[in-house]
Amino acid sequence: MTKTLYFFIVLISYTASAQETIKPKAKKKNTISIEFYQPIQNSLREFYNDDWLLSPYLTEKNNYSRNAFSNAFGISYERIKHDVVFRTRLGLTIRDIKEHLDFEAFNIDENIKTTVNNNYTYTQNHINVFVGIAKRIHLANNFDFDFGIDLASVYYLEGKGDYNYNLYQESTLDNSPLYEQNITVNDRIGNISSFGLGPVFKPQYNFSENWVVSAEFQVYFMKTFSNNKSTRLEISDVSVPNQNINEHVEVYGDVKYDVKQWNWTKISPLLRIGYQF
Repeated sequence: MTKTLYFFIVLISYTASAQETIKPKAKKKNTISIEFYQPIQNSLREFYNDDWLLSPYLTEKNNYSRNAFSNAFGISYERIKHDVVFRTRLGLTIRDIKEHLDFEAFNIDENIKTTVNNNYTYTQNHINVFVGIAKRIHLANNFDFDFGIDLASVYYLEGKGDYNYNLYQESTLDNSPLYEQNITVNDRIGNISSFGLGPVFKPQYNFSENWVVSAEFQVYFMKTFSNNKSTRLEISDVSVPNQNINEHVEVYGDVKYDVKQWNWTKISPLLRIGYQF
């Protein structure tokens, strides 16, 4: 009995000593992530407008098409120390909109067929920069929640809008040309900047040893300002063959901005996947 008791005491002592030599698993302090989110919208229609810009007409034949891409993506880096998260993020918004509209109309009484074609394209990119700090709360084994504050900056690069309108009329009797008008409009939208603060509420889930997924609903109170300008060049060409009329008109104008505005942005959903190390 004494030998057995002695054996167990030695075994327990050895096990305890072995456990003391095993170091606890180190927590990963760094995370690099890829982000996908809706562009930050600050209620300035000229600088952010995803509405349909070409309006269909009520005619017998009407064709409309729209091909639009408006999304933001970026990378982020987080460093955690004593459950305090220091984070920095860099993103790019890409907006590319293409619309087309065409229709035909007939004037039976005057034997005239009218064909109209409209095309519009708009492109613009934004540079997004965020710096923030947050407190991390451990909710469960694989779930964390960060809350804090972000400093946000959005810089709107030059926007380009190009519109083309063509109206063509011909006789339905012999298909001879009667009237044609071409209008082109080239808009160049100036730069503008936004700067402000917003809360951080970020649930995070560790779905493997090194990989995490998280989400946010971004919203910011921002000051938007600019002293840049936008320009427009409008060119119109009119031709009336049977009257030997040809007209060419160019109109140029610009708008000088003096913008100073404070407002809350719309909510921008974000999805993020990251690698911890």
